[in-house]
Amino acid sequence: MGATVGEAFGVHRVFVQDAPLLAPGERVEVVGPEAEHAARVKRLGPGDAVALLDGRGTVAAARVESTGKVGKGGWRLAAVVESVATAERVRPRVEVWSATPKGGRVDELVDGLSQVGAAAWSPLRAERSVVQPRETKLERLERIAWEAAKQCGRAWVLEIGRERSWEEAIAPEAGVRVVLADASGEPYERTGAEGVRVLVGPEGGWTEAELAAARAAGATIARFGPHAMRIETAAVVAVAVVLDVEGREARG
Repeated sequence: MGATVGEAFGVHRVFVQDAPLLAPGERVEVVGPEAEHAARVKRLGPGDAVALLDGRGTVAAARVESTGKVGKGGWRLAAVVESVATAERVRPRVEVWSATPKGGRVDELVDGLSQVGAAAWSPLRAERSVVQPRETKLERLERIAWEAAKQCGRAWVLEIGRERSWEEAIAPEAGVRVVLADASGEPYERTGAEGVRVLVGPEGGWTEAELAAARAAGATIARFGPHAMRIETAAVVAVAVVLDVEGREARG
């Protein structure tokens, strides 16, 4: 399992998107909502400790140098980096390809996957899918993933992928075990794979043709609970089970 930044840095976390590689002694400027939240909500000031994260594993311990307004209604935070560490990724890499829930439930899905430790989520186009997210929706979900990462202490932000076809979903990939969530399967068992791709279907369920195609392609059919669950619940539960089962041997 990878490390979070929650225990290592019991301080306010600030994400620095598109920033150059952080290094000790470097002065970093943060502007926009992140700076405003730190200055106005958290009331951080000169000398306060912060953790700067780039969303790609870099965690920098820093001290606030100054905060203040810039332009019309804007905010700025300047901090000096004291030390830098790299957080490991959660292993195995678990990505979820699922049908897209309706309305705000997709926001809950992304937030939940971020908290539980999934590496990525991609919308899946299945036969009974109802929602096809637009590009603007995916961009908004990326912002939700960043906010969720900050809240739960992730150094690696949940990746939001493009919409995937059914053919892509069940296609074999080196080092990746494809697991289709369905009540017809057996309880999930450890695979030892470097990566696990969990497929979660629409509310109408998988068609018989999809189940047959998945089996023919070598996918594992697994069930993750005794009851039918909504997409956003099933996806989070499945990731939690996979990470727990796969990590048992490592924990001894």
